[in-house]
Amino acid sequence: MIQTSSDSPHKSPMNALRHGLTSSVHVPEDKIYQVDRLRQELIRTHQPQSADERDCISELALARWKMLETDRQMDLRIQAESEQAGMIFDRKMLDQFEIDEKLWHSHPHFRRDLLGQTYRGAALFEQLWSEILGALDSKIQRVSLTQARTMALMVGSSSKIHELSQDGLWLFSRFLKMETKPAQTILQWAQFSNTILVVGDTDFINEHFLSAANPATCHKELKQRATKEHAFWMLRKRDLEMEYATQRKQFVAMSMGTGLGDLKLANDARLALRYQITAQNRADKLTRRLDGLKRHRNLLEYRATKAEEREARRLELQSRDESAAYAMMSDAQTDENELMNHELEEAFEGLAAMMAQNASEINKTQPDESKEVATAVQNKVVDQPVEVEGRLKDRIERMMKGRSRSEVARIKKQVKALRRGSEMAASV
Repeated sequence: MIQTSSDSPHKSPMNALRHGLTSSVHVPEDKIYQVDRLRQELIRTHQPQSADERDCISELALARWKMLETDRQMDLRIQAESEQAGMIFDRKMLDQFEIDEKLWHSHPHFRRDLLGQTYRGAALFEQLWSEILGALDSKIQRVSLTQARTMALMVGSSSKIHELSQDGLWLFSRFLKMETKPAQTILQWAQFSNTILVVGDTDFINEHFLSAANPATCHKELKQRATKEHAFWMLRKRDLEMEYATQRKQFVAMSMGTGLGDLKLANDARLALRYQITAQNRADKLTRRLDGLKRHRNLLEYRATKAEEREARRLELQSRDESAAYAMMSDAQTDENELMNHELEEAFEGLAAMMAQNASEINKTQPDESKEVATAVQNKVVDQPVEVEGRLKDRIERMMKGRSRSEVARIKKQVKALRRGSEMAASV
């Protein structure tokens, strides 16, 4: 898993690839571009919307590259094992063919059909008949003694002069009729047969080998027989070739992972298969995880929407509560200001009334009264405002007690205004 660094989250996946210490998958330096290309393709396909999805895509790119790498290694191993298994099958079939061919030469009557049932045997017969047709179509229009002996073997007859079958007699009678020196050819044939001609063999030869028709007819008959045999074995070869390819393919398929008899190769094959399965399971697991994260997007969006709605309702309620509290504070402040103003007005009205009463008493005093009476009245007029002013000051101080500076300043301002209004009323 790629470890994401806090300082460069967008570059950390590539850092993990370049510095394999932070990655559980070792990526060669020349293969990093492949992982990055897979990562970009996954980003374009899935459009990640969260950090978890981006991390999952980075891990999935590594897992996909590992899976492709194990698949490539497995393909190379399978290809090599397939080639080796094919070579082993071909070698095995060739060895069996060589054994069958030797047995065919020694026992043609019993082994011709067994050899002809194999692909290589049919191919051999097709090739030999093709060569005989070529010799009959040549300028000399004759076959050699070796080819004549081979024809006898291919029709299931012995090639020895004293062991010929009916088909062998038919072939050699026409072959000798076409020879320019039949007596010399017969001697060579006897040598090849490991036998010696004795008295009476001449009559046998003249009866069976030299009593055929003219050479032209013999040539025509041999060519027709060779053409027929060649066509037969060509068709047999085509059919057996398909069967041979099927058997070879089955052998190769069954040999995969077995090491072809080599214990070390078998262990390496099992280990490679385990790596391949592990990489595949890892990639599948990350793919399912990414699909789950993508399906989780709707739930996250729903939760985010609900959280925003709850926050909006909370802010609205908070705003309402603050507005109501502010209104209550304003009403309370207004009521308090009105009460305070009312109290101040009452105090100043009382002060003004008292001052007016004192002034009227002074005006009612007679000029002929004694000096003592005038002095007493004057003292009363002078002392009473001072006493009233002290009471008012105490009352105002009590009102301002426990209030803020702004409220104290406002009260003082109101007191000054009321004082000026009282003085103006008293002067009038």
